[in-house]
Amino acid sequence: MHFLLSYNMRLLLAFFILLPFSAFSQQERISKFIVLGASPLSYKGDLSQGYQKWGSGFHIGIKRNNKKRMNGLFNVMIGSVAGQNVNYSYPSSTAIPNQFFKATLFTLNYDLQYNIIKKDRFIFYISQGIGLMRFSPKDEDNVNLADKFNTRAKDESFNNISFMLPHYIGIIYFLKNYYGVGFQIGRLTPTTDYLDNISQLSTYKKPDNILSVKFTVYAPLSYKKENPK
Repeated sequence: MHFLLSYNMRLLLAFFILLPFSAFSQQERISKFIVLGASPLSYKGDLSQGYQKWGSGFHIGIKRNNKKRMNGLFNVMIGSVAGQNVNYSYPSSTAIPNQFFKATLFTLNYDLQYNIIKKDRFIFYISQGIGLMRFSPKDEDNVNLADKFNTRAKDESFNNISFMLPHYIGIIYFLKNYYGVGFQIGRLTPTTDYLDNISQLSTYKKPDNILSVKFTVYAPLSYKKENPK
């Protein structure tokens, strides 16, 4: 599938695989990982009331590994989502809604991960985060929908920067060389209802949301010495 790995993504994965990293003794533990990820993304809202169309996201972050139960993750993502409903209309307005949109995304967030199970080689966790999302919805002609005022109610405008409250459930498996692979699924939960450029005249009364299915690679970044028992 084209959304899983681009050429640049494969280069970065190769970098992690080939990255030289000295072996750690039993008295040393990884304290931070650098995290690289790819995620199919799917929007749900007025123009797609189920998770149907898929875009892609690419992530880079730093994960802390100091505590047994609670650890933080700082994450940056670029990506896109899209939606289309050729029969969509406003039943009681002269405004003409867009029936298609594609939004580019840039997100910056911090997640707090709670480890339900944490072993040397395996972690099962849930996480809750907070962050910012910048989005730019455009129509099929690549015209910025924020500038097409006839697609919304009179005097209706929006800010293209929003808070988001991402939450996930996921697993990580670590190899003997301290590299890891992971999988997580969850929703980005932005606080805006304008991902698709439709809000006040909406016929879908739930807020817009984005489903994320994320595949990750973990590479050791730093370590600390453990206190001898």
